[in-house]
Amino acid sequence: MPTTDVGATRVNWRRGGAGDSVVLLHGLGGDIGFWDAELPALERDFDVIALDLRGSGATPSSAGGHEISDLADDVVAVLDDAGVARAHVVGFSMGGLVAQALALRHPGRLNRLVLASTYATMGHQARLFLDAVLDVYENGATATQMFELICPWLFSPAFVQDPANRAFFELPEGAADDQSMEDWRALYRAQRNFDVTEELSRISAPTLVVSGARDALVPAADALALRDGIAGARLEVFAESGHLVNVEDPARFIGSIRDFLRA
Repeated sequence: MPTTDVGATRVNWRRGGAGDSVVLLHGLGGDIGFWDAELPALERDFDVIALDLRGSGATPSSAGGHEISDLADDVVAVLDDAGVARAHVVGFSMGGLVAQALALRHPGRLNRLVLASTYATMGHQARLFLDAVLDVYENGATATQMFELICPWLFSPAFVQDPANRAFFELPEGAADDQSMEDWRALYRAQRNFDVTEELSRISAPTLVVSGARDALVPAADALALRDGIAGARLEVFAESGHLVNVEDPARFIGSIRDFLRA
């Protein structure tokens, strides 16, 4: 995979497909692999760039900082390296924060914006969840224990209870967290510090907000705040989905993105 040097950081990214460029930005704890279901579908219509955000996947952390603005500037460096002047941007959860920062800091680089399962400022539920994750992580929890803690927060109760979805909750043998404790802390702090509530009106890119009605981390109020704060933004609610809307209803999620970006 290609890499882009940004100061002391080397950003890992991949590219495929042809057409208008689309950048995919994953959430906390994710990497390029988060988009495995979306990549082949979107690459049929678009030039798709997915990257490991700073401190995630194969992109190392940097002493230069983990603020959301730093991650947004990393994306611009990748676009420059890829020879892309403007792109659609799809941000999920933490990636949605990066997408908002990108829209505010570099508005001329965006075409359309998709904000999925994300917020303008971190709410109480997300703080509770990330505090709990950091607490068990710092106390030496195993990968299995971490997985058992996290899953109920990421999926709707119906999805968790459906035997047909059992495979989603079986941790692969030998699985481990590739993200260091230091990176978790740094990226968590970056999310806690992020607040663009008063700046949303400055986002000029046509925007689609995607929300799961059963999301325990990012409730409907956060999605409504994005819709109401960004002029002309449209909200699409997945009535039966939790935080991971792309996992619980992948066909609709991909279809919604494709239709919006083609409009």
